[in-house]
Amino acid sequence: MFLDMQEVQLYGITKQEIQNIFEETIKDFKARNMLLFLDASYMYTFHLDDFDVVRKFNILGRYDIRAVKQWHNCLERWLQDQTATLGGKTIKPIKISRSFDRVVNEGLEIVADCLTGVSTDVMFPFRSIGDGGASSATPGDKILGNEIDRINVEDTPEGGSLSRDGTTIYSVGNHAKEVETPANGEFTECGMHSTADPDTDKMLDHSIFDDPIPHTQFEDAPGSTTVIYMCSS
Repeated sequence: MFLDMQEVQLYGITKQEIQNIFEETIKDFKARNMLLFLDASYMYTFHLDDFDVVRKFNILGRYDIRAVKQWHNCLERWLQDQTATLGGKTIKPIKISRSFDRVVNEGLEIVADCLTGVSTDVMFPFRSIGDGGASSATPGDKILGNEIDRINVEDTPEGGSLSRDGTTIYSVGNHAKEVETPANGEFTECGMHSTADPDTDKMLDHSIFDDPIPHTQFEDAPGSTTVIYMCSS
């Protein structure tokens, strides 16, 4: 498979706008030497005829960060209503949506533990999707509004990975076609978690989508990706 090493371009938000977000945050807190987080989450569904290529490419991402970065490029191309070529096949999702949302307090506490030597073994290999009705995510969120499915991205047969490139974290996960149809026929949220148990896990990211993604059991394959950017001021 061809791996494009070009830098990912985020459409609909410029680098200057991202820089402005960071600078305004610093002004609000009147502090320097801050560690700031920005995340972009994507949710999508694929035609079953295309899903085997998507699955194989996302499994490749477990071993090659170049595949993960290429996947990020594809997500941004699809947001612009363009096609992308994977494994020699031209592919486009049924629908894709993007959200800039929350790295929540539970996850930030774990990051603080890692930086201070309290914890060295906590990671967030689980992804969830759901159809909760909340209009926005908050720093205090610990669960989805209504979780429908949760997977371990490192061993799901449908493909996924948890990796980093420098200080950028990539969490990619495909869910099975067997996932039930949401009550309203649409997924509205996704998240990153430390374990399979919603009662005891720690949440890192919660993203809510203004533009939901439709899913019908056995007719398409849903998935989501979160990219977390860390910036030190």
